[in-house]
Amino acid sequence: MSLKAFKKKGRFYKGNIHTHSNLSDGRLLPDDVCEAYIKRGYDFISITDHFLGMFKYPLTRIKSNFKNFCTILGAELHTSKMKNGELWHILALGLTENFIPPEQPSFLIENNSESAQKLVSRSLDAGAFVSLTHPEWNGLTLEDTNEIKNAHAIEIYNHSSSIECDRGYGLSIFEQMLNEGKRINIIATDDAHFQTNDAFGGWIMVKAENNNSIDLLDALKKGDYYSSQGPEIFDISINNKELSISCSTVSYVIVSGYGSSSLFKNKPDICETVFQIGSLPKNKWIRVTIVDKNGKKAWSNPIFDY
Repeated sequence: MSLKAFKKKGRFYKGNIHTHSNLSDGRLLPDDVCEAYIKRGYDFISITDHFLGMFKYPLTRIKSNFKNFCTILGAELHTSKMKNGELWHILALGLTENFIPPEQPSFLIENNSESAQKLVSRSLDAGAFVSLTHPEWNGLTLEDTNEIKNAHAIEIYNHSSSIECDRGYGLSIFEQMLNEGKRINIIATDDAHFQTNDAFGGWIMVKAENNNSIDLLDALKKGDYYSSQGPEIFDISINNKELSISCSTVSYVIVSGYGSSSLFKNKPDICETVFQIGSLPKNKWIRVTIVDKNGKKAWSNPIFDY
């Protein structure tokens, strides 16, 4: 049986849901950000400007009406502070104009701001898709994540953090969360500011019937998508302890599971492959990674029912 993201009606739409414009600390006008992504074949984005008082708490809208291109209203929310003294960075997509800003005027620590969990809860109550961001860059710990309940996802790849400071991945903390029994998905993003070559490096492929914010947000919340730096996943199915994967041509296919458990296959031109997963820990989690000849990866969301 194919996983829901691959068997449901609709098609996969390519999008980046972590990007900044000149309404916060990005270089380009919001409409110019959209045009840059349209030229690269994207179907949707969310311009998630920093939701801080110094930028007048922006929820960034565009002025143009781009054909066959969707923008999801969102923001990168902030509040103080993580265990290491750093500011929280939390993506929220699908916010409305009446969302009340936190008491966070700038990137400096504000001891009177609300808790991260309260900010996440308010975002969820507003109907938002919520994700933790660049965990390697800002030193997110498992203790930090234990404060956050019901976030939908965490960034497994942040392109800007990768190229600017070699702290772009979130794999370690993500798997620690899974091993502790948390159910959370992943996203790959750009976090583009267009101050350097920080765009078009990580994205999500969302399965939806229509390219509009309602359908895309619904699919995101349900986990009907995968994350990528380039390779494509066409299908993942599980039947009688056999995991079948169909994808674009890659060199490695990896099935990771609870603890240190994993399976892998390596040959130059894998497009379809089957794993016997009966040896992996049961009633835990597994996930799929594919890697092409250039080292570019795509990741499935975790699979819990297998």
